[in-house]
Amino acid sequence: MVSLAAFVCFICFVAPIGHCKEAPLIFKAALKEKLAQKIILDFRYFCPDVSKEEAAQKYFRCVTPVTKLHKELAQLITDTSLGGVILFSENIETVEQTVTLTSDLQNAALNSAVGLPLFISTDQEGGRVVRIPRAIGTSFAGNMAIGATYAKHGDKYARKVGQILGSELNALGINVEHSPNVDVNINPENPVINVRSFSEKPQVVADLGIAMLEGIQSTGVIATLKHFPGHGDTSTDSHTGLPKVMHSLVKVNNVDLYPFKQIITNSNVKMIMTAHIQYPALDKSEVVNKLGKSMIKPATLSKKILTDLLRHDMNYQGLIITDALDMAGISRFFTPLEAVFASFDAGADIAMMPIEIRTQGDIERFKRFLEDLAIKVSMVKAVTIKEEPSMIDKINRSIGRVLTAKEFLSKQKIFNQQLALNIVKAESTLGNKQHRATELALAAHAIVEVSKSAQLSHIQGKFKNIQIIFPQPEQSDAFTGYLSANENNLPSHLYGNSYSKTVINQSSLEHYDESELFPMISTSDLVIVASDNKKSGVDIGGAEDLKGTTNIESTAMVLTKEKLNYNAKALKILTYAKKQGKTTIFVSLKLPSKLSPFIQQSDWVLATFDGNTYIDSVTNKNVSPSLFALSEVLLGNKKPTGVLPVTP
Repeated sequence: MVSLAAFVCFICFVAPIGHCKEAPLIFKAALKEKLAQKIILDFRYFCPDVSKEEAAQKYFRCVTPVTKLHKELAQLITDTSLGGVILFSENIETVEQTVTLTSDLQNAALNSAVGLPLFISTDQEGGRVVRIPRAIGTSFAGNMAIGATYAKHGDKYARKVGQILGSELNALGINVEHSPNVDVNINPENPVINVRSFSEKPQVVADLGIAMLEGIQSTGVIATLKHFPGHGDTSTDSHTGLPKVMHSLVKVNNVDLYPFKQIITNSNVKMIMTAHIQYPALDKSEVVNKLGKSMIKPATLSKKILTDLLRHDMNYQGLIITDALDMAGISRFFTPLEAVFASFDAGADIAMMPIEIRTQGDIERFKRFLEDLAIKVSMVKAVTIKEEPSMIDKINRSIGRVLTAKEFLSKQKIFNQQLALNIVKAESTLGNKQHRATELALAAHAIVEVSKSAQLSHIQGKFKNIQIIFPQPEQSDAFTGYLSANENNLPSHLYGNSYSKTVINQSSLEHYDESELFPMISTSDLVIVASDNKKSGVDIGGAEDLKGTTNIESTAMVLTKEKLNYNAKALKILTYAKKQGKTTIFVSLKLPSKLSPFIQQSDWVLATFDGNTYIDSVTNKNVSPSLFALSEVLLGNKKPTGVLPVTP
């Protein structure tokens, strides 16, 4: 067994953090402080004035966003030597506010006994999953849009998008990006990955994953490959359940693992996120869950998958971080203590979101959790089978990897003068003209023409009355604005100009009413219908939004259920319009799968992979780079050059 002193010297040798005669403070710290360095918490909401009695009420839920650092949370970071936090959209309102928040978070960490900076992370993937408000930061059309540009532009957009995402996060004080997503989406029913994947082809995913990772890390931000060993062929959202992938070992190696292997071999991967998925081909061993039932170990808790496969067989040396442990794929079956201990034992370096921090009582609960975890780790005796390291040695080796990653993070406290400079820098970086130009260029080059009748080349000046039906009213409004735009009402400072004199009416699938919509279709010449897929927990925010009884939860569930009907509504509208002899256009805003029925009922079918909108701060209008690019194609101003990354 390697002694702690020898191990510290080994760490000093492989990653110069300091001299061996002056070992890092973390190695002298108490075990619970080392364990705290291996945990990332979310401070999404916090209600400091709620009593334990109020918090214990069945229907209590704190939904007060943390936009500035409460003294109680700062003290938690300092007292425990917490390793990291993850920010959600609720934590990010403005540039100045966010830079102030991240600065205060770092200062609290540097005041701790170990004096190490925090990992401050977020999910800023682009497309479906963004945490920075779209009106502030550059959001892009997402990974599958990038995949649609691969045939013509190679990895250009993956690398450029990575650089821009990383530069904007870095400017805000966020140093870990939970992206790129390198799942190979081969399941059209996948509710959680979908257009978050680059492609259904493993090599394309690998090529674009390398480019985006290197783009992000070129800015000084740590990128995260996810979700190991692959989330691309699941029909269950791990926010709400536990998926199982029944691939053969050959298929697992050739599809799911392929991008991870290629990127680990050919690039500098600093962090990989686990998936809460059962993979019998990789590990069919079972564990007894908190319900007293045996189950196959999820990858997050599997030593065969995280240590034997990822560490040893694939020779991965960076950090392994769990996906959020509050997701149902784990929390339904294991207590927080069980989940964190098992993930550390399996080989994970960082446990993300094991304990919910919403009130002062939760802070006390987290401190007790650390004490209980330290006791549990201390009680595990050294295992000598196959010279496996003891649990304490595993923790120390893991801390070494954490230190190696944190060596690149700033260890300087941020005071008022530096804070002011950082705010100015961030305000000139986020959503600047160059970044917005790249955002629009990607949206334009990503549009795919799936099918088209020979008679229809554009719609400019060909129709007197157009009926637009997009999923959300905001989307219909933005697209209508682009088709009927003039110099005075189009946000030309963002997206340029386009013109149309056609009368346009708009509706939405969300407010679908046949008694109102069908008569309007009967008086139209052209019907344009767009549809997308249902939202998952990660779109809405996380697993927390899919539980409870508040209005927020109800809204999330309504959205999730309603999205299931959008394709059916869209097809019904198109079928009716064709029977009325109307020209029809269908637009797929997300994963363009199972399109045959839509192709049969449409004169023109296009795919954009994105339909997100936001309110422009200058014009106060709904805008969308993808919908503007779509309008340019329909008006005949641009040609669609994208190539489908998946089978339609």
